[in-house]
Amino acid sequence: MTEFLSYKFEDTCEFVNTFDEQPLWSAAFGLLLLKYLELKANIIVLDIGSGTGFPLLELAGRLGNSSKLYGLDPWINANARANQKIRNYDLTNVEIIEGTAERIPFDANTFDIITSNLGINNFTNPDLAFKECNRVIKPKGKLALTTNLNGHWKTFYDVFENTLNEVGKGILIGQLTKEQEHRGTIQSIKDLFIQSGFKVTRFFEDTYVMRFLDGTAFLNHYFIKLGWLSSWRDLIPEADRIVVFTALERNLNELARREGSLVLNVPMLFIEGEK
Repeated sequence: MTEFLSYKFEDTCEFVNTFDEQPLWSAAFGLLLLKYLELKANIIVLDIGSGTGFPLLELAGRLGNSSKLYGLDPWINANARANQKIRNYDLTNVEIIEGTAERIPFDANTFDIITSNLGINNFTNPDLAFKECNRVIKPKGKLALTTNLNGHWKTFYDVFENTLNEVGKGILIGQLTKEQEHRGTIQSIKDLFIQSGFKVTRFFEDTYVMRFLDGTAFLNHYFIKLGWLSSWRDLIPEADRIVVFTALERNLNELARREGSLVLNVPMLFIEGEK
């Protein structure tokens, strides 16, 4: 039990060469973006948080060589892998740039479209990032993004809260609530668009369903450990972690036994705004 607590992420080129977030996480949102994004010829596109290349490279293939695309990400090793994919796929219309959404290294009025797949939750300063997007988008240009919303994995967080009460650590529930609430609501994301000078033109909701055999499988899954474990672990004082996470794992497993599996719902949003 709780072997997952010893996990430590090491950002190396060896790791990123086997890293693949698409099946578990990125694909569902990226396909939502590709479903609704308007495709036009002769456009310039920026993808913020392009990571190892999805959905940027797929979009480059779907748009073809009349358009030029750029991927922007501060993750050096991921950029190297994306560049290798560009070479492997023989794409000539896409380029990877190292940088952040808060300081986009392009002139004003450069892009027809800016996309971001799941990037908004990782922006250090969302207000500044959106204002930067507005600066580099052409008049009438579009900002289109996908994100998971507040309410993500509600079943898991309900069990986590009950577990904290059970082991006498209910005082930590407020911090757990804050960890959930950094994900936006539809209204809070609309407000970010509007406050940054965009008119919201379209949005579509969907739900991504994730199923695991039980809590043990969930907590030990490589992408759960990579993407979420450290934030949950940091909520709990080190002296209490074994007790809390042992109880959490047990309670998730009990829920999975009752229900047949551990089913987690993720509310998804595609939203588009025009400058």
